[in-house]
Amino acid sequence: MEIIFLGTGGGRWVTLLQKLRTGGFRIHGDNINIHIDPGPGAMLDLKEAGVNPFSTHACVVSHSHPDHYTDAELMVEAMTRAMTKHRGSFIGSLSTVDGADGFRPVLSSYHTSQLNEIKALKAGDKTEIRGVKLEALPTRHSDPTAIGMKFNFREGAIAYTCDTEYFSGMESSYTGARVLIANVIRPEKKRIKWHLCRDDLIKILKKTEPELVVMQHFGMTMLNCLDSEARAVEKATGVKTIAAKDFMKIIVKKDIKVQYRSK
Repeated sequence: MEIIFLGTGGGRWVTLLQKLRTGGFRIHGDNINIHIDPGPGAMLDLKEAGVNPFSTHACVVSHSHPDHYTDAELMVEAMTRAMTKHRGSFIGSLSTVDGADGFRPVLSSYHTSQLNEIKALKAGDKTEIRGVKLEALPTRHSDPTAIGMKFNFREGAIAYTCDTEYFSGMESSYTGARVLIANVIRPEKKRIKWHLCRDDLIKILKKTEPELVVMQHFGMTMLNCLDSEARAVEKATGVKTIAAKDFMKIIVKKDIKVQYRSK
């Protein structure tokens, strides 16, 4: 199984200025390819990464903010072979599927008409995609229906925080995950409402211990300190921690290996 980071940027300014790519990430397993949070430029990022978008089986979107969903309809067109086949799954928060709390659905009825499956999940819900179990995890975010995710593959569980501020007890959601992907938008203790900062991640890792933590979804204040922030987390917790890079791959087998794209 491998995780491919198509874009590691997040928040309005990094997205608008494209300081980092914002195409989300993918998990490729046995007979399944999932695209998570296809933000702006996801299709271009797939092309640059050498990934065929038509190979996608499912698109999962955590919430209805543009840096997470803007290329979702294009992903549907890819899954459905340019809208010529009934194919693919779209799974997302209540806001992405039905619209909620001022947010509209992220897919038109034209696009949903060709999908094999569309599901809205709230925290605690469970579903299955081509044999891979997916659990929706709780968050605290400005889209109140936003969900984190835990995917249970044969090689182990991959957990994703989504955008969320720290809240008591959230650590239990990530128990048993081999890899934790954490959206850490700010450094040190410079938190902003609805998001994690570095010190929040340290607090989480005091109570759960994955084999690898991958920080991503970086805001402007993180751009010049990515690796030093990751080292600070690892030093404080003893948990191996890295800052994701655009087009980085993580290979999850018996061991976990990181591959960076050669320049």
